[in-house]
Amino acid sequence: MGNVRHGKRNRWQVMLAAGALLSSGQAQFFTPSFQNYQSFAQRSVGYVAATVRPDFTAKVVQQALKPPATPVKYKYELSKTDFAFKGAPTQQKNCAAMVQKASDQKQMADACLQLFNAAQSIPEFRKNNLASGLTLLIGISLQVQTSVELGETETEALQRGLNDLLVDSGVMKGKQSDLQAMYETSVMTGALIAAIAQSGADDASAELTTTAKALAAIVLKGMKL
Repeated sequence: MGNVRHGKRNRWQVMLAAGALLSSGQAQFFTPSFQNYQSFAQRSVGYVAATVRPDFTAKVVQQALKPPATPVKYKYELSKTDFAFKGAPTQQKNCAAMVQKASDQKQMADACLQLFNAAQSIPEFRKNNLASGLTLLIGISLQVQTSVELGETETEALQRGLNDLLVDSGVMKGKQSDLQAMYETSVMTGALIAAIAQSGADDASAELTTTAKALAAIVLKGMKL
């Protein structure tokens, strides 16, 4: 992404290179109706945070970014936060509701679904895994807001820590439909933030860059980060 240090592309940049960037027509939605997007981000992160306990999530992130002297011993395999994805994605409807004009909502829904599919095409991304979805959301938000890229080691530690948290907190015992909705919401929100940030960098648009940072900040604040 344009606002992070150069070097080997990380998994989020691979997603953006997959051709799922917002078109100039879609990107312009973010300028006049920014408040709509703030509200969407707040609802999205609120929905996720209420389930995963942000105080515990903050501890997991801190351990990933600043590993303790004694290596963390993770309890569970990543398969513990896998779930059976049923039917077609539905959360793009909520994503599209951010756009003020009803006539533009179908185009926005298509963009959100395209971003979701692109995120799932990342080779290292574990599809239909809640820890993976949350890692994408938090990782992108950290990268966009702080301009510091999470390396592979930090990203893996974050995912493993979230994996343990989701199992120990009983989240994975919830309804499959709720797990799927939270996964879709996390992936779409994270991918959308990344796409806006990339569009801002590509178009040298300070307004889009500011929007991406503000949305990332909402996510981090909601997770108490």
